[in-house]
Amino acid sequence: MNLLKGSLLLKIIALAFAIATYFFIHHEIIKSEDKFTDPSYKLIKLTAKNLPLHVRLATAPPEGYRILMDKVSSSPSQVIVVGPEALLEEASSAETALVDVSENTSTVTKRIPVESVAGIHLAGEPYIIEVTVPIEAVEQKTESK
Repeated sequence: MNLLKGSLLLKIIALAFAIATYFFIHHEIIKSEDKFTDPSYKLIKLTAKNLPLHVRLATAPPEGYRILMDKVSSSPSQVIVVGPEALLEEASSAETALVDVSENTSTVTKRIPVESVAGIHLAGEPYIIEVTVPIEAVEQKTESK
């Protein structure tokens, strides 16, 4: 300890090492900041959007029956989509998987999956929704002579 108290030369050497260490660390920080300004690193801004569900029907009901399109519904009627802001700006609705009603002659309720919107994963569990497709018999017109 007595060596450090009186030696001006050792104090100057310690100060030189401290200054050299400061400049080395400063250079390393500047070098690491350059990596984040490099255009090869791109940050994607995520956002969430509430989108209405569109029920997609794969088939028509048997002959003599029709779907009441204005009464087709899903529960829930909207889903929250989380994804890149650029893709969600253009998304107007989420779509269900195709619903097959080719063998149904009355209102049918099915549990079907929700498909992704432009490759965007949907938030919330489960990804299964309940779809109600009202089907009614078509009135037959009789010809009178």
